[in-house]
Amino acid sequence: MIDATIRYAIEVRITHRRELENKLDRAVEGAIREALKEPGRGVLVTRHDHQTFTVELSHSVPHGTISELAT
Repeated sequence: MIDATIRYAIEVRITHRRELENKLDRAVEGAIREALKEPGRGVLVTRHDHQTFTVELSHSVPHGTISELAT
């Protein structure tokens, strides 16, 4: 579910479970910084599989909100 108007999206890949929290936290923090520059989009974290996630800004998520989606 990628919004065509997104200007910020990052893919996070992990190889070990212990990487998950750290890598996702850093990606979400970066997305929040970007969202503050241009209000109107929230952070959407999508889990594609056990090793791949996308952290992006989306107009479908209210500003100031982090939403999670599993595909």
